[in-house]
Amino acid sequence: MTVPERVNDGGAVRLGINLMAWSGAVGLAELDLLPRIAELGYDGVELPIFQPEAVDVTAVRRALEASGLAATVSTALPRGASLLDPAERAAGVAFLDRCAAAAAACGATMLCGPMYTPVGQLPGRSRTTAEWDSCVAGLQTAGERAARYGVNLAVELLNRFETHFLNTVDDGVALVEAVDQLNVALHLDTFHMNIEERSIPDAFRRAGRYLRHVHAAENDRGSVGSGHVDWPGIAVALRQLNYHGWIVAETFTAQIPEIAAATAIWRPLVPDGWTYARESLDAMKRAFG
Repeated sequence: MTVPERVNDGGAVRLGINLMAWSGAVGLAELDLLPRIAELGYDGVELPIFQPEAVDVTAVRRALEASGLAATVSTALPRGASLLDPAERAAGVAFLDRCAAAAAACGATMLCGPMYTPVGQLPGRSRTTAEWDSCVAGLQTAGERAARYGVNLAVELLNRFETHFLNTVDDGVALVEAVDQLNVALHLDTFHMNIEERSIPDAFRRAGRYLRHVHAAENDRGSVGSGHVDWPGIAVALRQLNYHGWIVAETFTAQIPEIAAATAIWRPLVPDGWTYARESLDAMKRAFG
């Protein structure tokens, strides 16, 4: 199976929603959500896979096909599997390999997320050259392995309160260029960009041909369109880039303890998952067509 080249050559974007609006797992209860998500008008769902061995990939693929939805996969490295530490790098690469295999088995070709160090692991200092070099080596190996499954890796930038390693688009471009593999590209999330970038549309433009995946997240992770993120400006930037990949609405339920702790979610962000899904899709359709 071949992996698409790192270019954006036009076409319509696809609109998805991350299942973390309801749950951090991908089990039978989550698969029961798919028909209603399809009825709302989404093109696909993003599957949060943090324990790839626990996912019934056959059931997932069957449920996706039955609902007519496509899928992407998001993940995050567990503790003890940081690509920044040579002593943990092999564990990180092995974890990403298992996630890529699970993604492919579910029918997805996109694996996204902060795949360099566990979320919230903050050393209280700037990143080091040694960490950078270790991450580049780890992503090169992980990218080579993912390519065997036909899977792209989209590396997500996080804000400074969740990681010290990769916060800005400029740093993300530098990392992807250093890795230099066609199936390793950038994943931009507007929640993090709202904190770290002076202009979100300009940051998208700087990402350029390296942009492969987008999370649409409001400044407070409420429903897309309910805050102050510049969605019209982002839409213009994406059209200028001829971006045709996924735009996935993402928020988190406070009922996922690991995510809540790592991202400082202490209160409900939306009334419920379905309200979020409906309002966000309406806003994304207005912005992106």
